[in-house]
Amino acid sequence: MTKTLAVAILAATAASAHAQEMDIGQREFRNNCATCHGMDGKGGGPMAALIESPLPDLTRLQKDNGGVFPYNRLYEVIDGREQVRWHGGREMPVWGQEYNAEAPQQLGYLYAPADAESFVRGRILALIGYIHTLQEP
Repeated sequence: MTKTLAVAILAATAASAHAQEMDIGQREFRNNCATCHGMDGKGGGPMAALIESPLPDLTRLQKDNGGVFPYNRLYEVIDGREQVRWHGGREMPVWGQEYNAEAPQQLGYLYAPADAESFVRGRILALIGYIHTLQEP
């Protein structure tokens, strides 16, 4: 085996191990949600006191929905680009718009406007997947 091939294999193995450690949904939650919802998702983040309406306990979404995790509803709330009539006023940031605005920078030279929606959807689904892991039994 050549030295170049050995280095390439080691680099690929290290990248794979690093990718397994990184949870995109958890990163999204920590970067965008924990400030208000708290690291545990219960609504006690450092900015929660500045929000007029009570923050939902994200660990109870499934329990409060008859034991079924509300994927579609949560997607609509996080995406926020379409006004959901039963939401009333919206204090939560419209993450769909934020993610869409970040797409060119995040995708770099691979960016194509048609890819932005897939990028936004992927980030939201990763975030929902992480919130699902926070559910209380």
